[in-house]
Amino acid sequence: MNGSPYLRRRRLLGAVALGPISVWSSVARAASRTANIREQMRKKLTSLLHEPGRARRIGMVYLQSPSARYAPPLALVDAVLTEMGPDAGNEAIRGYIAARIRRELRDAQVISLDGWIMSPTEAQLCGLAAGGTS
Repeated sequence: MNGSPYLRRRRLLGAVALGPISVWSSVARAASRTANIREQMRKKLTSLLHEPGRARRIGMVYLQSPSARYAPPLALVDAVLTEMGPDAGNEAIRGYIAARIRRELRDAQVISLDGWIMSPTEAQLCGLAAGGTS
């Protein structure tokens, strides 16, 4: 055997103590990658807006409304990532968003914001343009 029982015990305890640090490091790296993927998708989604300035103004109203708690802007990012994956192109995303909006309007799922009647997806897009991070 290598070394005294005391030294072997110290090595074992050192390895046990460093194990959680290694796991935490892996978790932190994964969280960072996830945040980066979410930010990339947020940028793709907001690039679909034809009038970003107007969308930001409406988005600010949305972020202050109770509706934003039930349909937060980042929930749209997560839904697109789940349905389409991080490598989805702008045209595919545009089609997916258009289909969601049509379905919500068909089902009369609408939100009234500052005189605008829109689907929750449209409101979430505006919330993203306004910097909504919840």
